Amino acid sequence: MNTLSRITDRLTGFLSYFGMLGVLAMMLHICADIIGRTVFEISVPATLEMVTRYYMLMLVLLPLAWVESRCFMITVEAFSGLFGKLGLRIIDVLVAVVCIGVYSILAVSTWEKAIEQFDVGAYIVALDTQIIVWPGYFTLPFGFGLAALVCLVRIPLLLFPQSASEAA
Repeated sequence: MNTLSRITDRLTGFLSYFGMLGVLAMMLHICADIIGRTVFEISVPATLEMVTRYYMLMLVLLPLAWVESRCFMITVEAFSGLFGKLGLRIIDVLVAVVCIGVYSILAVSTWEKAIEQFDVGAYIVALDTQIIVWPGYFTLPFGFGLAALVCLVRIPLLLFPQSASEAA
């Protein structure tokens, strides 16, 4: 299980770096568009389309598994004081199981849509420029699938902590 955990950590880090590259590319693209429109009165083609079809997907979905692996998701601990350590671990396991189900359903359904868009060679036309958009559809199943895998790897660690520090 330790090997799977390390592989999952590397994959989440790898995808989160792609998310970071998406942020940098979006900043450069938007800045180039603003400078081009302001100084040269020329707009960079398809800025809005690239931001919505590529950059925002990379920004939001690729680091999803990294956020899940670091337990940085929003949690509500209104009644957590009523449960002991064992009760909290059981709740964490149940939440992980529900997350696996939700992420898996999202990964499968978005994978089917991504394959469909790949098969038709989906593209859009903006300012007489043809922009291929089917690759952006694949960020969704990869992000959701890896998040499901992170939750799956977390369950044994919650059920059988290796040390007292993991049990807390």
